[in-house]
Amino acid sequence: MTSPDPKSTQGAEGEGGGMLPALLAGAGILAVAALFIFGGDDDAKEAAENKADAKAHSSSAQTANNPKGGVAARKVDGADKTGRPKPRLNPRIADAVVTEGMAPMPHKKPEPTSWDSVDDEIAYWEDQLREANRMLEIRQRAVEHVPKQEEKIREHGTPGDLADFQRRKVVVAENLDKAQARVNEVELKLEGLR
Repeated sequence: MTSPDPKSTQGAEGEGGGMLPALLAGAGILAVAALFIFGGDDDAKEAAENKADAKAHSSSAQTANNPKGGVAARKVDGADKTGRPKPRLNPRIADAVVTEGMAPMPHKKPEPTSWDSVDDEIAYWEDQLREANRMLEIRQRAVEHVPKQEEKIREHGTPGDLADFQRRKVVVAENLDKAQARVNEVELKLEGLR
């Protein structure tokens, strides 16, 4: 029986929707099957690998020499390692001279060789005299403190401490002489300018 209504008539395309949906469904089924076959269960794989690793670590940790078991010593680097890394320097202080065990040299400004006027030169040397006097006072206080330190070291120190102190005592005296010489030098320059 044929129906006169053209909408109710369905051809080969109308029943299943055509070839495209069938191809897509087939491709989807094949993709799912490939995942099951080739993908496997990742959690089960990880568990098996972790179990094998744990067993390997356990057996390598036991020593053959000790029948009671225990933990074997780890491998360590040799003590004769010669490649010591070089420290990286901050670019701001890269020009400072750093030697092992010593602080960097302070940047000392060179003394000017010419001034705009005599008054400027006098002002410069007066500043230098104030600084030299300040350093002289510091050195004098250090010399005044030496007997107290020596007494403490003689009471509580060792002969090695006393020998070290005697060397420091000589350096303190030399520093006082240098500070006094600097004050005298600056005073002479100021007298010549005035």
